[in-house]
Amino acid sequence: MDATDKNRRESLIRLLKDPDESVRKSAAEALEKLEGKANLDTLCEIYRRGDKKTRLQAIYALAKITDSSASDTLVHALSSEEEDVRSAAVRVLGQRRDAKTIAPLIERLDDESLTIRILAVEALGKFEDKRLAPTLIDMLKSENKYLLVSVIEALGNLRSPEAEEPLIDLLAHPEIEVRRAAAQALGELEI
Repeated sequence: MDATDKNRRESLIRLLKDPDESVRKSAAEALEKLEGKANLDTLCEIYRRGDKKTRLQAIYALAKITDSSASDTLVHALSSEEEDVRSAAVRVLGQRRDAKTIAPLIERLDDESLTIRILAVEALGKFEDKRLAPTLIDMLKSENKYLLVSVIEALGNLRSPEAEEPLIDLLAHPEIEVRRAAAQALGELEI
């Protein structure tokens, strides 16, 4: 920990005694982030060397760290042979919404696991980047209703007018869940 971090940490510790609860809470959250950054290298090493349970814990701990090195480790986790590890990484990357992780998340749209594909769609929908619409619209050809509903919801989150016609077509889908999701997504699109 360098002098700047030490000074910042000591200042935040003093705020833990502030009379206002919201100030104390903000100071505690800031301290948590500082501690996370200080532990980044350790967490990345734990991920690389740990067993499955330990890697999962490291992934969720990395969720709180905004440093790009954390994203690099999370992207690496996307290629794990273990579905649970890939699943955790996709979830965390969706929460982080780091634009440089969009391409690796798009690659997971072809994952062998339906669960990972669904989670990747949900993660991409959180980015609210209209440029993702064509990629997701292509997935509307899926015959799996759960994946289809996730894609429709993600398109609604993107709010891309480009999705209007494909969503209108899905209003006639035989599955109730698909029709309902399409109707809701149409209400989210930009006019």
